[in-house]
Amino acid sequence: MGNRKKVIYLLGAVVLVTALFFIFYFVKEYSGDQGSEHRKSPQVQGKEPRPKQIRIVALGDSLTYGRGDPKRKGYIGLVRQGMQRELKRPVVLNNYGISGQRSDQLYKQLSNGMVSRSVHQANYIFLFIGTNDYRKTAGWNFRNINQQEMAIGQKMLYSNLGKITKKLRQQNKRAHIYILGLYNPYTENFYDAVSAQVIKKWNISIQEISEKTPNSTYISTYELFNGIPKREYFSDAIHPNPRGYYLIAQRVIGELKIR
Repeated sequence: MGNRKKVIYLLGAVVLVTALFFIFYFVKEYSGDQGSEHRKSPQVQGKEPRPKQIRIVALGDSLTYGRGDPKRKGYIGLVRQGMQRELKRPVVLNNYGISGQRSDQLYKQLSNGMVSRSVHQANYIFLFIGTNDYRKTAGWNFRNINQQEMAIGQKMLYSNLGKITKKLRQQNKRAHIYILGLYNPYTENFYDAVSAQVIKKWNISIQEISEKTPNSTYISTYELFNGIPKREYFSDAIHPNPRGYYLIAQRVIGELKIR
């Protein structure tokens, strides 16, 4: 019996030592894991958040589309790059410029589902329209301008712009809208000199619409090409080349209210 008791006590001691060993091991491992997590967590929390995208929408005609620029950036592509440098955030551009488009056609374009969704998501909206309204009203005869007809065309543009900006505000109440005025490409001697005064009047109407539109800025482009060699800044009679678009973009960037 004495030997049996010794064996039992010995086995009990072995079991106890073994149990204590495993308890000690698992407590140590668990504490070590917890310590690792605590050491790693500051690194996770310290990661910089992913930059939030800025969305811009450009509406207009061939000047927005970028005709005359071999890379098709136009003024708005340069503006996008400038905004991205300034904000240090990705800037996504949706360019809906269409060559030959007039203000009445742009108004209808805003009913397009893809366009309206982009407008709704935009942080900034750029509107550059009226050149083709002017050209159609003049009957594409820029050597002999009919001022009465141009006055009628001015009223039509004013009405269409009012509808456009109203619809833009219905689709997006928060985005800042930049409305560009017209420049004068009809500077050569064979054009009717009255063009300059007519375009100034049209720009007054464009500016008035901008002033009536909440959260909107009018940007004048009229004076950008005055007194400089047209052949150095234009690709044809009315479309700027990359140098010309750069001048427009710099003017726009200088007027931006970005945050």
